[in-house]
Amino acid sequence: MGRSKKTGWWVRSSLLALTAAGAIGIDAATPARAVPAFAQQTGYACAQCHIGALGPQLTPFGRMFKMRGYSIRGGDQWYSHVPVAVWMQFGFEHYNKDLPAGSYAHYYNANDNAGLDAVSIFIAGGWQNDAGVGFGAFIQTTYDNTAKTIAEDNTDIKVTDQITLNGKDTIIGVSLNNGPGVADPYNDNGIWGYPYIGPFIGLGGNASLALDGGVLQSNTVGVTGYIWYDQSIYLEAGLYTSESPWQLQHTGEAYGLGSNTGVEPYVQFDKAWFWGPNNAHAGFTFWNGRFNPVNPAAKFGTIGNYGHNTYTDLWFQHGYQFLSDNDVHEVANDGYLGIEWQDLKGFTNPNSPLYGSSKNSNMLYHWHEGVNYFYQNTYGFNIAYDKVWGNKNQLLYNNGLNDGTGSIKGSPDTTFWLFEVDWVPFGKEDHFWPLRPFINWRLGLQYYLYTQFNGAGRNYDGFGRNASDNNTLFLYLWTVF
Repeated sequence: MGRSKKTGWWVRSSLLALTAAGAIGIDAATPARAVPAFAQQTGYACAQCHIGALGPQLTPFGRMFKMRGYSIRGGDQWYSHVPVAVWMQFGFEHYNKDLPAGSYAHYYNANDNAGLDAVSIFIAGGWQNDAGVGFGAFIQTTYDNTAKTIAEDNTDIKVTDQITLNGKDTIIGVSLNNGPGVADPYNDNGIWGYPYIGPFIGLGGNASLALDGGVLQSNTVGVTGYIWYDQSIYLEAGLYTSESPWQLQHTGEAYGLGSNTGVEPYVQFDKAWFWGPNNAHAGFTFWNGRFNPVNPAAKFGTIGNYGHNTYTDLWFQHGYQFLSDNDVHEVANDGYLGIEWQDLKGFTNPNSPLYGSSKNSNMLYHWHEGVNYFYQNTYGFNIAYDKVWGNKNQLLYNNGLNDGTGSIKGSPDTTFWLFEVDWVPFGKEDHFWPLRPFINWRLGLQYYLYTQFNGAGRNYDGFGRNASDNNTLFLYLWTVF
């Protein structure tokens, strides 16, 4: 949850893949959204594509819509041709113990923070010709009220075609996007995975994997090709590269892991099964990148003459959905195990200004498991378990500061449970006119319960702060129109 503001953040953010906007499972990810512009375009209610009538969790039809490049149309009103939407998040955060000084911006309180968290503007829509070739885009720009910045956010531009392969309907496509996993239809990663929304200010654990989201998202650009065979086999592969300093400067972003020394290969595979009202999928994701670490003396500079850092992620993901007739009951499960190998030569030279790792090789793991239930796409309950763990590394994980972000044991191990209840009054077929499809919102209450934080349950930072001190109650209003 929130942002880590420790001294030397440029070293540790590269080293640990810390999420500036928050990582799934540890920090609150830049919230992922469904947008009314798509409902206007298709003529369907939001619940047609999203569990819980708001998203981003996709139903099988929602996956089809994304795979066809956001190009399915059906709305016949004037507004079906206006591909614009606005999203806003308001929140209230209460922490079990006041945040330490230095861990939050001066315009916030040590506890009980409330107000506007973020605003996003979307360009979201698509078209398809008579031959079945589709073109569409999901382009998001976000104002982060916590950091007081405007920056590029999730961007996915697709060209697709429909063919017959071995007698089965098949979709092939190309995606230009700004981060590994942005084009994913299964919510298998930290960009689209649960929690879909979360606190912007409170403390988060000191480590996350590169594919957890945030570090590579929006400072990376890539092209991937994909094939979706008979709605049951999904294969996506492509190459990514770091954005240039000019791009970063003009999109409001900054380097995460640094500037890569070549290209970053990405592969995702999922196999899906359908029976009655049930569907399930399982698969894996691979990504690799080699980087010149960020130079702390230059905002858009990197240093490569002391060595490079290499990160390799291998994820194993799965999911399940039960969608009853008329969507009276919806049950969904999502989970993954992420493994990251880190070669940190760029941080182990004592003569380097980036010196900050006790050893060259480091390992990180992330296990996430979540279940959610919605009644009539209106009343929801979610429970999730998240655990990040890895090798001990004193230089890497212990900043020695009394700001709640360090680890006296030099450990990344953080475990929490997340409980959430939701109310989504709109977004269904009976959503009353004139609000449909122009507005939707979700009122939610989350509670983050930490059993371990940065390597310990008690006195994890050496200054007397306990894991339970970071327990957070988060009340939010998430609205899109």
